[in-house]
Amino acid sequence: MNSFFLIDKEAGISSFKVISSLRKILGIRKIGHSGTLDPFATGLLICATGQYSRLLKYALSQDKVYEVELLLGSKSSTGDPEGEIIEETELPESLSIPANLETKVRALQELPIPRYSAVKIAGKRAYSLARQGIEVDMPMREVKILDFELLSGIEDKRLCYRAKVSKGTYIRALSEYIAGELGCVGMTTQLRRSAIADISVDEACIVEDLAKDIHSKTFDVHRILHYLPAIELSESQSKSFLHGMRLPTDAADAPDTAIYSANGLFLGIAKVESLEIIPQLVMDGGKTCA
Repeated sequence: MNSFFLIDKEAGISSFKVISSLRKILGIRKIGHSGTLDPFATGLLICATGQYSRLLKYALSQDKVYEVELLLGSKSSTGDPEGEIIEETELPESLSIPANLETKVRALQELPIPRYSAVKIAGKRAYSLARQGIEVDMPMREVKILDFELLSGIEDKRLCYRAKVSKGTYIRALSEYIAGELGCVGMTTQLRRSAIADISVDEACIVEDLAKDIHSKTFDVHRILHYLPAIELSESQSKSFLHGMRLPTDAADAPDTAIYSANGLFLGIAKVESLEIIPQLVMDGGKTCA
């Protein structure tokens, strides 16, 4: 079964739990998703089964949109509600949001990687070192804040914002940066992934709804791969491609090109080089030829 499903993950469960539930519903083991959401977080997970799980990297590389609640005056060990509070400060009554905050956030080019992350430091996961109490200098990571909007003012020590960010941006680090610009500490208390590229969480369903009607909840592979160049093949060319054969083309060179049949059936991924279509991933009745 090669399919995509859009899941709106609920708070209080892990991304792994979502996959575990899907395995029971669908009766298959090979399922992946488009980037882990922490248990406290909610929102869009693009899940894929079968051979389509190998296409998830094209979703993972896309920009993502998050809606965030930031608590000011408290800092946790993990940057979110799952850690221990390690610092608390009183906020001045005159605390206000700087007029240039949105501009400064959009101009960011790097942010520190949180101590509680899966990044490897000297061959070990950062969260493993943190749990052992080992202090390390966390590296900075290049980021792009493609859009940023404050959704509220400061109310009850909290403010809300929406950010569209590049792959690999840690929202926990962004929240701490914003708190620092306000002259205090802070932590992310709510986090919702509302979009991946142009795919909105509004198109997703919760796991329980998927169980009621699996087939109507599948998601079109064309939408996942829409930003890749695409080539449509004739019937005879399609057969050759499905057998892993190279084909001539006048298309421009591209490392990843989506290949479709004349009737819109997804056939696989190819590299286009020197006027040739070179199969990289071929869909073939439940088998993957690469």
